[in-house]
Amino acid sequence: MSTATQALAAVRSRLEAAGSGITIPLHWQNEQVVLPDELAPFAYIVFENRGAGRGPVSFGGGSGNNLYRNQALIEAFVFAPSGSGSQLAMDYAETIAARLRSFRDADISCFSASVHLVGPGASVAPPGMDSEVGNYWCAVAEVIMHFDQLG
Repeated sequence: MSTATQALAAVRSRLEAAGSGITIPLHWQNEQVVLPDELAPFAYIVFENRGAGRGPVSFGGGSGNNLYRNQALIEAFVFAPSGSGSQLAMDYAETIAARLRSFRDADISCFSASVHLVGPGASVAPPGMDSEVGNYWCAVAEVIMHFDQLG
């Protein structure tokens, strides 16, 4: 069983692990993003817990022992310098999606991961990101997951 904080930590650990195949810097929601003077690819990752929905999925003998299944969404906004081609942004996004696709551990279960081309960075405003990305192309790796919590 895990909290939202523990679920996010599991995702972060999976993506930042040595040998993950992810070769671009990963920035996380509400952490300051300082873009380099020289344009370079990077990802900005947003974790959205959509909650337990309609209540417990199983009852465990009273208050504090019921099982709640939280649905969550991971969005990795991947930015590649304009002029390098939208394919580059999509390729980096696919690497992130592949790392989480069908992944399951003691804390989280990921069920689907897809990649979507967004387009010019000027049209993108990821939640919590203050940096200007007008000189980038953007693709998104979107991962649907859940985690269970006792309550």
